[in-house]
Amino acid sequence: MSKKLQDLSEMVARANDVFYSKFATVDTLMGIMDKTLRKQGMKADAITIDCIALDKKIVILLHDDKPDFVDIALGNKEGDIYSSSEYELAKLSETALVEIMAANFIS
Repeated sequence: MSKKLQDLSEMVARANDVFYSKFATVDTLMGIMDKTLRKQGMKADAITIDCIALDKKIVILLHDDKPDFVDIALGNKEGDIYSSSEYELAKLSETALVEIMAANFIS
């Protein structure tokens, strides 16, 4: 696992903990894809945050060709994407991630 992916995954894990402390009734599951996308031919790694009960997913993509940015896609577990935004990696924070999770997972 690359250092960048490791650092980002640790930030996402901390944000997930904060989210759970605020919304204890909303269960989430975090995953790291550090080889799966590459085996499919994509030069990228991803971190996923799933809320299975709501059939919603957040995918955070780190593309090799955009090392200073991440794409955050909102969708469902089937792979449908409802929206996607690009964030500057250096400006992404636990607080921003918690806000994205709340906006996507809290009805």
